[in-house]
Amino acid sequence: MKKIDVDKFVQEHQEEIITLVNHSLNRAGDIVNKRVQAGEVGATLQDVLPIMLYEIILTNTVTTLRLAADMVNESQ
Repeated sequence: MKKIDVDKFVQEHQEEIITLVNHSLNRAGDIVNKRVQAGEVGATLQDVLPIMLYEIILTNTVTTLRLAADMVNESQ
């Protein structure tokens, strides 16, 4: 089994990773904004923060899995 050089992968894909993180944050912000505008949640930090964190974690998990698959595929 071939070892994966994670540091090298991160260095080579740094711009893509930054873009994906920014996309995740923007997506979470858009979802929260829509829910506040629809009156589903209040515009307070107490109401917004849990939804924001959930959406960020969800998107980052999917992105991390995709990047891990890319790492494995590149190493083969």
